[in-house]
Amino acid sequence: MKTEEFLKSPTIRFNDIAKRTANREYAWILVHRLVKEGKLKRITKGVYTTSDDIFSIASNIYYPSYISFLAASYLNGFTEAIPRTVSIATAKGHKPVEFAGYLIDFVRLDSIWGYHKEGSGGHTYFIADVEKLMIDSFLRPDRMGNFAEIENVFSMAEGVEEGRMSEYLKKIGSGMLSRKVGYMLEKHRGIDISESIKIDKNYYQLNPFKKGKTLNKKWRLFV
Repeated sequence: MKTEEFLKSPTIRFNDIAKRTANREYAWILVHRLVKEGKLKRITKGVYTTSDDIFSIASNIYYPSYISFLAASYLNGFTEAIPRTVSIATAKGHKPVEFAGYLIDFVRLDSIWGYHKEGSGGHTYFIADVEKLMIDSFLRPDRMGNFAEIENVFSMAEGVEEGRMSEYLKKIGSGMLSRKVGYMLEKHRGIDISESIKIDKNYYQLNPFKKGKTLNKKWRLFV
């Protein structure tokens, strides 16, 4: 087996190497030699890479997973904040990984969908659709850092598809979340989805970091 055959992926698993060699003992020797020569870098137990692209690496460690939150905002050009923590939405909880000066943070979500693949070759990564990024920013606002970063996503994102957003919100099934997203879409993008979501009689706070004092009667939110 030629070494270059398995060195093209953003992440390389020892078990895959062992299957290709059909000899686990030789596979360990091979991996050890490649790491020593600097041709392979260890990410975490049993996972290696030849890449220096932290976003490609981070979103390919576990499947399914995708880049979201502040890191996705940065990749989309919605923030000038350069994240040293790359938050990855995953279906299961995993321990954080430190690699190349970055912290790869795995954020468990029940809604692992609404993402797509970008890049090419060994620099491919999975990233949230802009509509899902908007939703995720309210699902886990702690991974956005502050409310200003959430507003950046809504104010700078272009090409938001109203139908897709309504579909995603319906899948999430949270009236509170739908109203927060709806208010932000109307305020920043001029998109009104109020007819496609249910607005109950409860009142909620829009900003997860600070209590608002002004009531928006349409969305029943304190803003």
